[in-house]
Amino acid sequence: MKKINQISPSMLTSIEKCKLKFVLDSHVRRGKGRIYEFNPHSFMGELIHKVLENYYKEFYNFNEFDTKWDEALLEFCKKFKIEKEYAQYWVPNYYPKKINTLKTIKNFTLLGGNKVFPEEKVRFKNVRGIIDLFEVDENNVRITDFKTGIIINILDGKNIGVKETYIEQLKTYGYIINKKKEIKADNIELVIKGLGNNELFSFMYSQEEYNIQGLKIDHILNEINEVLNTGNLNNLASPESSICNFCSHKFQCDALHDSIRNQPNKWDRIILLKTINVTFDSDKFAINILVNDRTKSIHNIPEEDFLEIKKMNENNQEVLISHLLQVDSSIIKRWSKLSIYKGI
Repeated sequence: MKKINQISPSMLTSIEKCKLKFVLDSHVRRGKGRIYEFNPHSFMGELIHKVLENYYKEFYNFNEFDTKWDEALLEFCKKFKIEKEYAQYWVPNYYPKKINTLKTIKNFTLLGGNKVFPEEKVRFKNVRGIIDLFEVDENNVRITDFKTGIIINILDGKNIGVKETYIEQLKTYGYIINKKKEIKADNIELVIKGLGNNELFSFMYSQEEYNIQGLKIDHILNEINEVLNTGNLNNLASPESSICNFCSHKFQCDALHDSIRNQPNKWDRIILLKTINVTFDSDKFAINILVNDRTKSIHNIPEEDFLEIKKMNENNQEVLISHLLQVDSSIIKRWSKLSIYKGI
């Protein structure tokens, strides 16, 4: 594979979690453009960012919000080839997040200058990304990143600070602006704005800290490219359900398959058949799986898919099934419109 030359600020922490996903994503984008795999969390995040971008471009009247929201929703549903109603059903907390987006637009105070740039594309050397909201007021700039999920870490019921992945992202944006636009570190304000609980965190970094951030990015890329030179891509993988559940490379990731074989209980939306005890209920089109002396079941499987999976299993082939719908905290998983499977 060709070496990796650039990373995105938003990917910095996730790259360290699974370098293989980053490498495979990069090579897919290089050849064919972005692959859109439906993830309910990232779907909502992208939708909200689109709505915010449109507002800060147009500054439309608040009574137009519902119309603007629906226009953006239909655009994303078309991109992912799903129905509007299905997106609303699948995405967690769809309506509360919509309400919080409007509250953010109404209550977020701009820096004061008239130079406001939503979705500002920035780039320096081996890193590039898109700033949600970039504001300029004389010699000062403010970089704001909007977050739709929880932005703080909780330990024993206590707030122990903003998530490291968000801090790294904003610090990298600051590094780009500091170097590319030659803005002094003391004049760069970084803001993380949470839509959930109206949280806002503002911070700044020194020139030395920005220099260190640049060296860190160089090190990560060098580390990845050294592994690529060996050809042993499996050494880049770090399987985790938060990453793998909606990864488009799960069928080719040997490290993921080994993890499911060794820790089947760890995976809620992905199942690997054949390595664990399986029975097929042909009356209900359900699959029952015995994991650690406890039965888990997949329900609502379309007959054609059920028969195909059963045939593959009988032919001694492992079958990876993903995008299952977890039913609360029970042992039942349900087939969804987005469920997919493949022999590996």
